[in-house]
Amino acid sequence: MSKRNIAIIGAGGHGEVVASVILAAGDSVAGFYADVPSIWGSVVAGIPVIGPISEISSSRCSHAIIGIGANDARKRIAQELDIEWATVMHPFSWVHPETEIGPGTLICAGVIVQPGARIGSHVILNTKASVDHHCRVGDYAHIAVAHLAGGASIAEGVFMALSSTVLPKVHVGAWATVGAGAVVKKNVEPHSTVVGNPAQSLSELRARHKVAH
Repeated sequence: MSKRNIAIIGAGGHGEVVASVILAAGDSVAGFYADVPSIWGSVVAGIPVIGPISEISSSRCSHAIIGIGANDARKRIAQELDIEWATVMHPFSWVHPETEIGPGTLICAGVIVQPGARIGSHVILNTKASVDHHCRVGDYAHIAVAHLAGGASIAEGVFMALSSTVLPKVHVGAWATVGAGAVVKKNVEPHSTVVGNPAQSLSELRARHKVAH
């Protein structure tokens, strides 16, 4: 496999992580691109911030990846640009060889993905995240040091915060947020936020609080 020269969209902290994964995987970084004029021409982690996102099409990169943590921003940018998206995996991750992974997805150090899992496009599997057997991860989702048990699924745009867990065969609806440390034991409605153990929506918590008082 030839060495890829990958442009990174976004030059913040997550962009630096993306750069480190690209380099660890044996590819090169073409540079950062961001729509923040004040940082154009600067250097981040030894890599130049070249200019606005619109300049990627005229660059010498072979691929690009979106180094932005916000799920909605990744979706918007992915839909706006016509470019070959890179899927990047850290060599210290373990991903079953038959796993289906969409373009633009980032797999960080310490990640484990078991047999039968399917990972969508422009997903972030962050440091030490785990996806067990036959799980489904929708496009633009972000699993941050969190865990999906066997057969669990999360839809498009879901964010799983630190140390959260979805139990076996439970589904989290599109663009929902699972709070830090939450343990999801039942299906989660789209566009909702759940917290706690067992995980409950904010509306459920408010209703319980009213009853208690």
